[in-house]
Amino acid sequence: MRRVAQILFAIGTLGSLAAVGFVLSGRLDGLSNDGVASAQTAYLSIGIYWVIGSLVCWALAVWKRRWRQLLMMGVSICLCLILLEFGLRIVRPELALREFEFLRSNTHHHVLLPDSAYDLGRFEGRDVKVETNGDRLRTHYTVESFKAHSERLICLGDSFTFGAWVDGEDAYPALLETVLRDQGLDVAVLNAGMLSYSPLLHEQLLKHTLLKYKPTVVTLMLDCTDIGDDYHYGTGFNPSDPQARFDGPVLTSAAPHWGALWRLAKPLHPAILAPMKLAQRLDSKFEPHDPLDYYKFEIPVAGSIERDRFFIYRHPLKSTRPHFEYTFSRIEAIAELCKENDIVFVLFVAPRYHHWSDRESPQNWEAATYGDYARHQGVIFKFFAEKMGKAEFPIVNMLPAFQETTEYPLVFETDPHWNERGNRFVAKVVAIELLLRQVLRKPTSEESQQ
Repeated sequence: MRRVAQILFAIGTLGSLAAVGFVLSGRLDGLSNDGVASAQTAYLSIGIYWVIGSLVCWALAVWKRRWRQLLMMGVSICLCLILLEFGLRIVRPELALREFEFLRSNTHHHVLLPDSAYDLGRFEGRDVKVETNGDRLRTHYTVESFKAHSERLICLGDSFTFGAWVDGEDAYPALLETVLRDQGLDVAVLNAGMLSYSPLLHEQLLKHTLLKYKPTVVTLMLDCTDIGDDYHYGTGFNPSDPQARFDGPVLTSAAPHWGALWRLAKPLHPAILAPMKLAQRLDSKFEPHDPLDYYKFEIPVAGSIERDRFFIYRHPLKSTRPHFEYTFSRIEAIAELCKENDIVFVLFVAPRYHHWSDRESPQNWEAATYGDYARHQGVIFKFFAEKMGKAEFPIVNMLPAFQETTEYPLVFETDPHWNERGNRFVAKVVAIELLLRQVLRKPTSEESQQ
């Protein structure tokens, strides 16, 4: 056994030296997704696996003489790791959850895992948890439990509907359900929002996932970033294909999650996972994708190239109209799909905090990307005001409600998303608009007795 251990150690050491030589040659970048690889990560990975291999070789070499000590040492290490894992789960329970991440999908562009619990992250002094149902939605409803109600409302939208930085029960769809039930409605409200979704993606979500929930009403909360997102997602979408798929694999694999200790060792993840990622690249079907690529795009506007999603703040409507029209065509497709399935569709156009206040979100992390937004910040409302008399579905401009309220603050101090108070306010506004339009029906006395 000692001879075998020596041979294995020699092979491992030579292999590690060869790997170091490859990194020193400067050819490492050719193994990365984007042509830029970290030599430091590569050296750390080589070092970690050389140490692990050396320890295994040493254990093989002395096994016959010291197997009892080695066995005791192994059991002791395992017990310590188990105790440390449970201790971390008590002290920092968020570490036991999977770290929030997207998977790339050729039907929905990006999705979450089904029936999973995520740690969205620590934000303004608290940890935010995200739980999904079997269809990857942030809701506790199953298809069966949702269909058990006489009125079934599905809320489409991006991170504002999803409830970024608030718990699921504090996102406006959940609060909207409470408000409507207080009005005597037998209603279920499904949160079908997803971070950085846009009408093109909502259309696919409705088509591939949500129709089986048999909604009676569908709402879409439109955000100013949806115009740029629709253009960007559209560049990787082929509507002429019978399957109408997005570019990329059927579904990417989730990052490994092995508990609190694994989350605590996050700085070492790139080095530990490097060999596995390299092995993935040997698959002929491998296609690298960046789940956050909605931050990386170029969009032509008035002879210039814009590189962020707030370009509509920097140009007059005559320059951005083609992009607005494309998004509106996707909204019309959603409305038509709803009409074909006897579903009422209502569009809500939401403002950002700077549309109604100069006090909100004083430390907004993305404010610098808005630019001189004051000049054209209202073009989104101008465009949809033009559509109100022509569209076959209701369009609600939510800006007046925000301008008239005295409630403050409605968004976070460091982020433009609605805080808990803001979500409650939105739920009330949406409820009022839906009730005014009588798109939801109260149960009859006979139905209530059943």
